[in-house]
Amino acid sequence: MYITTSRKPSQKTRRLAKFLSKVFLSIYENRGKKSISEVVARADSLGEKRVMIVKEHHGNPSVLSFISIGPRAEEWGWLDPEIRITVEEIPDPPEIDAEGVMLEGKDKEKYQHLFGFEKPDTDLLVEVIIEGKEIKIKYNKKSFKMKILGNM
Repeated sequence: MYITTSRKPSQKTRRLAKFLSKVFLSIYENRGKKSISEVVARADSLGEKRVMIVKEHHGNPSVLSFISIGPRAEEWGWLDPEIRITVEEIPDPPEIDAEGVMLEGKDKEKYQHLFGFEKPDTDLLVEVIIEGKEIKIKYNKKSFKMKILGNM
């Protein structure tokens, strides 16, 4: 997954995007002045078929939006739903001991198509647990929570 932000992000939004890229074993790059088409082209050039954009409202990360890239970079589309979130404190991006990411939880079916995580063939995992109004990320015997405010 390729992770970036909306244009002119706050430090808090960049920090969340960097954190998510580490725990999701993904690529993060500053967006700069790139259009969405340029973001998609960059992700495709890196071999990524999924893009997460961390958007903000009043300087706080507030929405996770996803794009799926088809066989050709021109064949891309927004995925629904966008996830409205709130986060309290964002830890420093960790060094991760995992080799894969697994989506779990009773609501995982609702969001599986957004994240696109395949069940990895390893026991060294980052777990993303989605249940009710919470996304909990477990990594290196630590955890991080984002509250889901709803879908857009």
